[in-house]
Amino acid sequence: MIKLGLSESEILEVCRNPTIKSENKPKPVVEEPKPVVEEPKIKPIKYSDKLGIRGNEGNLSTKFLNPPKVTDSRLYVGLGQVIYSIEYNKFHGGDESIFSQPAFYTGTNIFLGIDNRLFDDNLHYISFLYSSLNSNVSQRWREDDTVHSGNYYIQGLTEQDIISETMTLEYVHHLLYDLLVGLSYNSVSLKRDIKMDYHWYNSEDDSKTELITGGTFNYEPNHDYNYNSLRLQKIINNLRFDFYFTPEVISKENYSGDFNGTSVTGESTTGFGRFLGLNVTKLDYNNDISFGYYKENENKDTSGPENILYSFGYILEPISGLVFKGIIDYNKSEGITSSVNPYTSITIDGTVLGKVEKGTFSINYVYNNIKYEDLGDSSDKYRIDDTFMNIINLGFITNL
Repeated sequence: MIKLGLSESEILEVCRNPTIKSENKPKPVVEEPKPVVEEPKIKPIKYSDKLGIRGNEGNLSTKFLNPPKVTDSRLYVGLGQVIYSIEYNKFHGGDESIFSQPAFYTGTNIFLGIDNRLFDDNLHYISFLYSSLNSNVSQRWREDDTVHSGNYYIQGLTEQDIISETMTLEYVHHLLYDLLVGLSYNSVSLKRDIKMDYHWYNSEDDSKTELITGGTFNYEPNHDYNYNSLRLQKIINNLRFDFYFTPEVISKENYSGDFNGTSVTGESTTGFGRFLGLNVTKLDYNNDISFGYYKENENKDTSGPENILYSFGYILEPISGLVFKGIIDYNKSEGITSSVNPYTSITIDGTVLGKVEKGTFSINYVYNNIKYEDLGDSSDKYRIDDTFMNIINLGFITNL
């Protein structure tokens, strides 16, 4: 007989022992809804977005940090030339008697620098800069004679040949993702050859008088000194903060020469005050705008004036590989002794940088105007009134 089904006892046995336990059944997966993340209205700009030719290649010649974008060593060279200068003197105490002297200042500047980024994953790097400036200053001057009886004045011509060499070594540490710290060591050698010829003149008719003989003065001051600088750069969203600090410098300058046939030697105190400043830049992908405030404290030991500098800058990248950078500086200098004339100056600095096959070229033009204030005393009537200078700088940056 063929059995077609299970008996009643077999059915009960199967029901009492289920093959799949309820606690072992897989539970259904319920997906939670994903939160909606809104894009930030201000898109953060990383360091890698602002490197290269965007700002200030040849970084040691500026107050701002700008580490190299690549890990290779980077070489930059430059040549600068004063193309025109002119100086105005008030020789007779009236605006109608201003003496102008074209080409009172000439000069040629060369610089050579190397940047080397040390690692791929941060912006630690070391840089070296050498700069040499050969210049000449030719100035006519006048002052009242207060020694001899009579109505005389002294007038002369001073010529200065100046050689200034500067070497800077800097290490930059990438302290945080958005914070760079740079410490630099600066060494300066300043050598001057100063020649002065002067004579007495009659104040009534401006004729040269032989009653009081003139003279010559030829001496060479040498000044070597060192100082350190600290630079910080912090980026917060689309704002970059550049902090700059240099301590006060007091040093000695030795000189030797000849005064009317008599040998002279000596030592003088020179230097500059403490320099402190902050520049804030609003970053964008096609243009940047910045404002800076800098102050140099007076140095009473060296009769150095107090300087306050306001700086406005704008960087524009109209097309890829081409950058225009413009800076306007306004400086107010306050004299602390009668030997330091107060003055105001305006500097307009324009640079075009462009990418070429082998690197980056730069063309820079600098215009500077210095206007000296009227002190209102007798010695001030012969003061320098205005100076104007125009300088062209050419540079090239390439990876080694």
